[in-house]
Amino acid sequence: MANKRYELDTRVLAVFFLAAMPFVALGSFLVVSMARSELLSSVGTSLDQRALQTKVAVERYLADQVVHLRLLATDPQVVQALAQQSPAPAPDDLRKLEQAWATGRDPRLVMSMLDAPVSARLRQIVGVRPALHALQIVGAQGLVVAATARTGPFDYASTAWWKALSSQPEDRIEPWVGEIPRGASATPTVLEIAYPVRSARGEWLGAVRGLVDGTDLYAVLAPVRVGHTGHAALVRSADGLVLAADDNERPLGQPLLGWGSLRSAIEGFPLAEHGQALFGKTEQRRGYWTIPEVAAKAENGREAIVEPARLVGFAPVDQGPNVKWLVTVEQDLNEALAPVEGVTRYLWIHFVGVFATVILLALWFSFKLETPVMEEELHLHEEHVPQSMQTPA
Repeated sequence: MANKRYELDTRVLAVFFLAAMPFVALGSFLVVSMARSELLSSVGTSLDQRALQTKVAVERYLADQVVHLRLLATDPQVVQALAQQSPAPAPDDLRKLEQAWATGRDPRLVMSMLDAPVSARLRQIVGVRPALHALQIVGAQGLVVAATARTGPFDYASTAWWKALSSQPEDRIEPWVGEIPRGASATPTVLEIAYPVRSARGEWLGAVRGLVDGTDLYAVLAPVRVGHTGHAALVRSADGLVLAADDNERPLGQPLLGWGSLRSAIEGFPLAEHGQALFGKTEQRRGYWTIPEVAAKAENGREAIVEPARLVGFAPVDQGPNVKWLVTVEQDLNEALAPVEGVTRYLWIHFVGVFATVILLALWFSFKLETPVMEEELHLHEEHVPQSMQTPA
């Protein structure tokens, strides 16, 4: 019995190649999609950790500033100046003092505050610490007792920080850290910090108020860099107002671009308090979020992309007194996912190349199978056909 002979039909092979290509492509892109999600989670977690580290650095910076004011509040010269302050002046005299303090037209009225020995002590401290713009000692009536310069109002009795410090009980001493106001472009940003001054018996004497340069606070955020586009910013958690950031990257005094999306992530889903009432409070909350690209209308009326899509890690500053800040570390989404995007692009090229190769090979084999074995001019097959099967001429 003769051995069986098996032949490979290339057309069938080409058909199976063509049928398998879509499944191979689908599986490849599913794997790439999974890798993209894993990379997004990994980069987001890394940004979350950088935001947490930066948040600790900001809190340490605030603690250092408070410690300096606390040491100044316990200085015997400062305590003595507040213990020996004169009674509150009459309303007319107070009005003259406020005008002289604000305008500087009558320097004799404010000379006692600026030329006092304790004021010279304050100027020495400001001289060795350039980050301090000004130092003031405010008495129990809310009036300035000594200062390095004429900065701010003369009467602080109606301010928020003064009311908060004066209402503190004797067994609790807490500093006050104010907001970072943003005025005109030429006006420097300052951070207001105040610390209460008490006597040895715990009596309320006044407070020490300092104005710290806002750019010194940004020095804590400046070293944070992730790739080419990743950087840190300090925003107010109530409305997303940018307090400290790169001037060329973020306009200070304006909300963070895409703040609405980030605020929803910070508050939690769904719908913050309403969602917690329905579904309960989540035990774990992500510390990063993807902000879509922000578009705005240009001068020609067309929409232009103001800010690309970003991956933002965030951490609230919760150790400072009266501080409602949020540290964000963001990176452009294109840069964060660049490795997977590059692989996806090359995968598309590979898929198109393989698909085109299979098509060309199928066409080539198909034409080869239809080619005659012998030349038609030879007609050798007619010589071996029986006479009865030949066609009559």
